[in-house]
Amino acid sequence: MRPGMTEDRRLTRSALALAVAALPGAAAAATHLYSYDPASDAARTLAPSGLSIAFDKPAFGSPRVTRVIQTGDRGEAALKPAPESALGDGGLRAVLGPERPRGRLYEITAEGDGPAFVRAVCPGAARAWLVVSPPERFEDLTIQAIGRDEGAAAARPCVTLELRFRSEWTLPPRAPPRVRNSPRGLS
Repeated sequence: MRPGMTEDRRLTRSALALAVAALPGAAAAATHLYSYDPASDAARTLAPSGLSIAFDKPAFGSPRVTRVIQTGDRGEAALKPAPESALGDGGLRAVLGPERPRGRLYEITAEGDGPAFVRAVCPGAARAWLVVSPPERFEDLTIQAIGRDEGAAAARPCVTLELRFRSEWTLPPRAPPRVRNSPRGLS
């Protein structure tokens, strides 16, 4: 306890901190959008104008990527977190080797341009996943694509995209600001 702080005051501060943390928006995720330039031959071939990554960053915890967007072109793929068991026996180690990749595993969904994105990053695959390194401002990004062919028991590695951080986009607020009515100027 800090000098001069009473037990009651300390408990009041602790209760206030817990109450603020329990508010609905306190732990809500903030959405971010980072753009990246291609830094490897594979990235230059598949995304010559670069990629943008949309992700939610909660107040507590690690970022969760929600979309991959072709920066200078039309097209995007929605992503959802995926368990390693979706890849087949052995998970990521069986597909990428014993060294654990840095990042989280996401499945490319069938929404929008998802199927086209699967065909682009892993030709011949019926389903595809991405291991995306944690998006951090001013840091480069690695995306490893993994696919599973129709009828295959396990997934296979497809391509690794190395990307160089370009910029952060400022997104509009999720809800319009509230307008407070003032008695002045009202008729």
